[in-house]
Amino acid sequence: MLTVVMLIAAAAAGFVLVVLAVVVVAIRQEPRDMEMNNVAPSLTAVMVRRMLGVSLRRPAPPVHGIEDPSPDVRPTAPLSSWRR
Repeated sequence: MLTVVMLIAAAAAGFVLVVLAVVVVAIRQEPRDMEMNNVAPSLTAVMVRRMLGVSLRRPAPPVHGIEDPSPDVRPTAPLSSWRR
């Protein structure tokens, strides 16, 4: 019984190592000097992007010329002027 448990644990560890190697290979295929493209460079990169939950979306066009501020942009006005 202990031998079966050890074999299952070894098989699971081997599977995890193979998946990790695939993820590393796919990440290294992505271009480093530019933004990520909507089209992945290979089928492996597609599977890894989906497995890791990476999705690339284009920003929605502005409605009537009003753009939503980026969540990373901090307001330039003091907070007291925001409260009414």
